[in-house]
Amino acid sequence: MSSSIATTILFVSKEFALYGYFIILISGVIGNIGNILVFTCYKIFRRNQCAFYLIVETITDCCLLLVALPFRITELAFALDLTRASLIWCKLKAMISYTSTLITLSAICFAAIDQYLSTNYHPWLRQLSTLKLAHRLVCSSIIIWIVYGSMFLIFFEIQSTAGCTIYNVDFARYFSYFHYIILNGMIPVSVSSIFSLLAYFNVRRIVQMRMIVVRRKLDKQLTAMVLIKVVFLVCTLLPSIIFRIYILNVTVDSNDIIRIAIHQLVSNIAYALYYINPACTFYLFLLVSPRFRRQVKYTYTLIKNFSRRYCRAQRQNQIAPNFEERSDLDQ
Repeated sequence: MSSSIATTILFVSKEFALYGYFIILISGVIGNIGNILVFTCYKIFRRNQCAFYLIVETITDCCLLLVALPFRITELAFALDLTRASLIWCKLKAMISYTSTLITLSAICFAAIDQYLSTNYHPWLRQLSTLKLAHRLVCSSIIIWIVYGSMFLIFFEIQSTAGCTIYNVDFARYFSYFHYIILNGMIPVSVSSIFSLLAYFNVRRIVQMRMIVVRRKLDKQLTAMVLIKVVFLVCTLLPSIIFRIYILNVTVDSNDIIRIAIHQLVSNIAYALYYINPACTFYLFLLVSPRFRRQVKYTYTLIKNFSRRYCRAQRQNQIAPNFEERSDLDQ
């Protein structure tokens, strides 16, 4: 009886993970491409430091989804784990995934801090929010996290027991307690939450500040977008952190197959939420910002008109040689 229950739970867990990851991957890539197009088409975004942080976050989110999920889907659908077959890919996948996650979280924190500075009542704090500083912070964080991520090239190994994972006991302890819970969880959640809320309170009294109307509207829009992103980050990141803390403090009997199956199901749900975060940014912005919806519509119109002009030019280029050939034959 317990065996059949455990088998059912494992089947549900596998199907949920397979279809959930597939939906997250497709919707996430489409949404992130949409974000990149909108933020790069508008000059007002290209010259804004908070928008720059969001562009960096979107690009790294897309990289994370493309590196992590297709191979996870392949493993679930065809029982083919490429990280077990190639030591190089085992190490590279770990490095790219964890580095991309840290860059994304850094960009979100930078965006929240920048909105707090740019909407602050004190002029000397607003002056700290510059595009030049944004470029320096992003370049520095990318370099730091790539150097940090090189540790995973060293400590990830392949063994027959558990496949591609960390087998060094000390580094596994560091990864579980500090990297995953603190560096990848509590620090970015705390920093982004505090500064996004402070920016929200600043925006509520932004009318009192002597500021250009266009800039005021942009700050309100970006603050709302950053705030909803941070709220969603907290909601999707905390379950995986809580589950990791629970697993680290609980010992499961290997004969308790129902509990093991339940843990597998909860783990897949937590990791699905974890990957929903980099996939849903575009849709959150659509939901919270009417101005962003108009910008998306305008960007779609631009792309549509450009594709029509391109197709028309291609047809004209095909017609012109045929006309010249007929003229030559007539002569």
